[in-house]
Amino acid sequence: MLIALTTATAQKNDLDYINSYQFEPDGPIRGIGLIEIDSERDYLGKDLIIYDNKGKPKITIRVTDNDVTTKLEDKSFSRNNDANPFNPRQFGANPDYFRLIFDCTKSTNKYYEVVINQKTSETGFIKRADSLFKFETVIEYVNDWTTLGLDFDRIENPLRQEPSDNAAIILNDDPKKYKIWRAEKIEMKGDWLKIKTRDNEEGWIRWRLDDQIVIKMYFAC
Repeated sequence: MLIALTTATAQKNDLDYINSYQFEPDGPIRGIGLIEIDSERDYLGKDLIIYDNKGKPKITIRVTDNDVTTKLEDKSFSRNNDANPFNPRQFGANPDYFRLIFDCTKSTNKYYEVVINQKTSETGFIKRADSLFKFETVIEYVNDWTTLGLDFDRIENPLRQEPSDNAAIILNDDPKKYKIWRAEKIEMKGDWLKIKTRDNEEGWIRWRLDDQIVIKMYFAC
């Protein structure tokens, strides 16, 4: 009984924590898919290059044991430099859990066009032949990154018994206090995820609504 109570208390404390911050879902789907650094490749100490529309290096990123540096034309920024204007979809500038993900807006025979600044929609180009990067569809991207867990808005995106907007809602008293919930993925079906909540409830939520990803995913353990 003590173990069960301790676990339940820890789960509620977890909900207190995530509800103390503004919920930020993954957001708009901007294009045909995502370009990511391939974590199975050895990118340490190698130049990760984004080109301009003339085929010249525009941004060069290098990951070392102790730093992640971003070179934009004649300026260089270390991992802790808040002045770095580089702003792709995901940029985890930590050597221990480096993450680099771009929205891909277009694909040609030689290049992927990617968004390098989410605020201005500025783009650059990554060579298709660059084996340090990989292309993923939006479905593959969400399926991969929800393996570490996810958060969802239980008021706007209620837990349902079936993957349908008309399915019955699984009720829980805690949403009166906790709007944002943490869960683990069980399976994906279309725009829906079957999940298990922190209260061990199983049901379905939307991961996509129109052109928006409406859940928050975790990009580091």
